[in-house]
Amino acid sequence: MYICNCNGVREKEIQKVIRNGVETWEKILAHFDHVPCCGRCEDDINCMIEDHSLASNNVASEKIAAP
Repeated sequence: MYICNCNGVREKEIQKVIRNGVETWEKILAHFDHVPCCGRCEDDINCMIEDHSLASNNVASEKIAAP
């Protein structure tokens, strides 16, 4: 599914970049040599970043809590 329709960037591409540590929507688009156009993808990309961050924190917490 396309997340950024202006630049043709797909969800799976964005997820991969987020997993590699890119943490802002502008930098994610820049990774693909694009700049923000209309801004409609900003909220979706920020939600993806937040979801990844929460999931990473949960995994880290589980590792710390393990006996």
